[in-house]
Amino acid sequence: MAGIEYAQGPLDAERELTTLQARWYLRGGPKSGYAQWYATASTNTPIPLVTAITESVSDPAPLPRWKDQMLRGLRENAQLLPVTPPPPPVPTPLDVRRTAPRRAPARTTRSVPRWSTTTTPSAVLPARRPGPRR
Repeated sequence: MAGIEYAQGPLDAERELTTLQARWYLRGGPKSGYAQWYATASTNTPIPLVTAITESVSDPAPLPRWKDQMLRGLRENAQLLPVTPPPPPVPTPLDVRRTAPRRAPARTTRSVPRWSTTTTPSAVLPARRPGPRR
């Protein structure tokens, strides 16, 4: 469902960029139908780029696609296999240690003052006696 054409001989540089008459012409999709694509590359396109495009188009490795988003013409010509996600990775001991709940710090004794030299607001003051002061 893919093809490539290579034009030999001299080509007009302006026409290579504005028409389909380019040095490289790549196409894909079913021969009959409207679900086709194409790409062109001019004489000045770097060969490593043309190589990368042709290798990716001809790679037989499956590509993930949503079945409902494929055109009917492509769905009929494609090999569809359900994809199951990989199982979650097994946690390492470090992962377990990081997610373990932290223990509360050990309770320590608090120092309790035995006496104080300050007066608290709740302290009861002796009542004053009325009368002259000496």
